[in-house]
Amino acid sequence: MSSSRSTMSDSIREMYLFGVVDYCMFGGMLILSAACGIYFGFFKRTTASNSTSHPEDEQDHLPAAVASTKKPSNSFGSATIDEYLLGSRRLKAFPVAMSLLAGYISGVTILGTPAEIYNFGTQYWLIVVPILLMGVAVCSVYLPVFCSLKLNSSYEYLELRFNPYVRSMASVMFVINQMLFLPMVIYVPALAFNQVTGFNLYVIGAIVCVVCIFYTLLGGIKAVVFTDAWQVVVMFVSVVVVVIIGTIALGGPGVIWDRSIDGGRIDFFNFNPSMYERQTFWAVLIGGFFYWTSYNAVNQTMVQRYMSLPNLRTAKISIYMFVIGTAIFVSVCCYTGLLLYGKYFDCDPASVELVNTSDQLFPHYVMESVGHLRGMPGLFIAGVFGAALSSLSVILNTTSGVLLEDILKGLFRVTPSSFVANVVVRGSVVVLGLAAMGCLFIVDKLDGILIVSATLAAIGNGTTGGIFTLGMLVPWSNTKGALFGGIAGALLSGWISLGSQFASAAGRVVPHKLPVSVDGCIAELITNTTNVNPVYPDESGVFPLYRLSYHWITPIGVTTVVIVGTIISFITGPRDLRQIDPELISPVIHRYLPRESFGYYGTANKNPPSFNAEMQAQTNVPVGSNIPNVKVDERKEHTTSK
Repeated sequence: MSSSRSTMSDSIREMYLFGVVDYCMFGGMLILSAACGIYFGFFKRTTASNSTSHPEDEQDHLPAAVASTKKPSNSFGSATIDEYLLGSRRLKAFPVAMSLLAGYISGVTILGTPAEIYNFGTQYWLIVVPILLMGVAVCSVYLPVFCSLKLNSSYEYLELRFNPYVRSMASVMFVINQMLFLPMVIYVPALAFNQVTGFNLYVIGAIVCVVCIFYTLLGGIKAVVFTDAWQVVVMFVSVVVVVIIGTIALGGPGVIWDRSIDGGRIDFFNFNPSMYERQTFWAVLIGGFFYWTSYNAVNQTMVQRYMSLPNLRTAKISIYMFVIGTAIFVSVCCYTGLLLYGKYFDCDPASVELVNTSDQLFPHYVMESVGHLRGMPGLFIAGVFGAALSSLSVILNTTSGVLLEDILKGLFRVTPSSFVANVVVRGSVVVLGLAAMGCLFIVDKLDGILIVSATLAAIGNGTTGGIFTLGMLVPWSNTKGALFGGIAGALLSGWISLGSQFASAAGRVVPHKLPVSVDGCIAELITNTTNVNPVYPDESGVFPLYRLSYHWITPIGVTTVVIVGTIISFITGPRDLRQIDPELISPVIHRYLPRESFGYYGTANKNPPSFNAEMQAQTNVPVGSNIPNVKVDERKEHTTSK
């Protein structure tokens, strides 16, 4: 019987394979991505003098006579490191917003979120509320500090606020976190491609890496941002088209909703206070806010693109567009999970081994439901690959910058020449990409992409988010407080995360999925071993921290850093608030600082200090006051108000 089921499963898969049109759409996406690297690497470049003389204009807007005299002397890629990493700080709000969206909404979201809703219900859909709140928190608390300081790396702030050791700790943690996440980013689209074509997972993973390395290596942040902008369109269109066709085929949203209610998938208000349950109202709302804010407020992959914009106002506009777009896209992915259940409510593909993991559900659905439409599978896979390329290129570009600015310059105190800096940055892109390819076999052994990626990121996000929060919102915190708080947060969140993973791998902690059915499956797919009602182990003997929902890891990390850091700061001697540089403190705290402290405004910053109207709006110090060391940058005020 098992042999006949295997034959039937193989026959079903063979019915839905890629055609010529699908391969052309997929190939076109890869070619366009590579072309963006060539365009921004060779044809649309600026020089340092160009970026200084025309800070608000793109090169193609200059008069022909001027543009002809501004040819870059370097014939390979971006002309300067500033252009390569930050786009000379002249990018526009909309493409950066699309890049932020594309970089965060990776293939993990496209494949993992529908599977999460399918298996555990709609409680996770509430995540859109923390996403919206995160946008407000980032724009009001963290972003004004970075925009005022105009740093190349967010971790430079930690050296200005505390000391080089704190900066090194956070930057090393960031690099390790990104290296762990890189192979997962590649694995997701390779998994989808393997599901619909049978193509070798490792070969397609290598192709994705090579294309991404190519255009990131040549074009830098400009190629990354503008490639992301069109990739996010492909990504969104591919998912929405599949969802619309699938909804119509099932008889409309009403049918999907009714089946989801009958299957127990609709639950938005699970107020269970237990921190052990995977998805509850409190876990999603509180844990989601801490996770999204910690990542988007201080993570260098996000801050680097904030810093590529000319001023605070433009950065805020970009973030609000990103937040709204993310909430919409996540909602579409959550609805897709209900669509999957509406389709498979009486024949679960995982139970009859039509898919190997829950993360293959969506690709399987695409091939089964719209696979007969020429180009649709290709459009879907192009969208998934576009999401992965976006995330991968951002990580490669950002991590290479951190290795230069925070590791080489910050940790080892090396000041490389322009040529050496270029070699380090571009060499890092290549090495990181190749290392990610080599780690694919590890990810292939893991199940549950969403929880694994969120857990790994939570270790770094909780700790670094806590350190930045301590620095910006607790003005009396000192270096010892930051060091001890950071170490405590990393150890505790890492202990919980790794303990949870080991307990899960040993089968002692198993997520309790909602019931599924195989009553509607054809007889050939069902055997005596088909089990739709698994027996879950007794978890009462498992150490309590290992049973926590993954949503709580980031809040625990952040609060541990802030509480321990504050206590240690008071024990070892808090900072004298009268002598602290207010530019290092969030504007929401400025009104509580002593007036004497504003005499030190800008003294910690390596760039010329400026106390402009954007910062003054949230403080109690008037622009133009006669306080020493405070200089009003009238040009910046004019630029901002435009």
